[in-house]
Amino acid sequence: MPDRLHLRLLTIACVLDTIAVVVLATRLWMRPASPTELAVQRLDIVGAEGKPVLVLAGRGRIPGPMANGKEYPRSVADGREYLSGLVFYNEQGDEVGGLLFNGIEKPGGGYSAVGHLSFDQWKQNQVVAIQYVDGGASRRAGLNVWDRATNVPLATELDRIERTQQATGEAAAALRGEAAEARARGEQGVQRVFLGSQDRSAQLVLRDTKGRVRARLVVDATDRARLEFLDEVSGVVATYPP
Repeated sequence: MPDRLHLRLLTIACVLDTIAVVVLATRLWMRPASPTELAVQRLDIVGAEGKPVLVLAGRGRIPGPMANGKEYPRSVADGREYLSGLVFYNEQGDEVGGLLFNGIEKPGGGYSAVGHLSFDQWKQNQVVAIQYVDGGASRRAGLNVWDRATNVPLATELDRIERTQQATGEAAAALRGEAAEARARGEQGVQRVFLGSQDRSAQLVLRDTKGRVRARLVVDATDRARLEFLDEVSGVVATYPP
């Protein structure tokens, strides 16, 4: 009797093992192969905590600016709704740069094209960017460098823009005046350097802490080279060659 029971149990075990092997082989055989192409309108790469570290998106899907984990409307960043590309984020929930681009044919002829790779200062706006901006009649491409405020976060400006877009009448006018005062105080920073080409003129342009052009090295469209120095008020004060 024990031998028969032992044999029966062994038979059942063999049958179960066989079923398990068949099921496993079937699942492996039916598992789809890794895709060679993936078509999506937006792809969010997130970190271990679920926060975005990179977003890849087409036109109309690019997220709005993000500061301190808050995402603002796309309209807060002028023109963003027309762009495609990549946006980068840090662990603080701040946007820290991106690669944005587009090319649009205008009704009635002409076009607008832009390419932009930038990196942002801590809690502030972009401080270095490689840009291509082309409106057909005028074209500019090169390296741009900005100085940004260290005592006023970008979120302050984004909040003001958002409130201005929602406000009307005197409230909106007051907010626009507040923004103008902030610009006058230098809270939004200033561009300091441009190195590139504008309308077939190769240039190195240096600006002071107020954003005023103070020196220019130019090779223009006629292949004439010159070095210019400017003062704070009247413009060019010295040129080489004279």
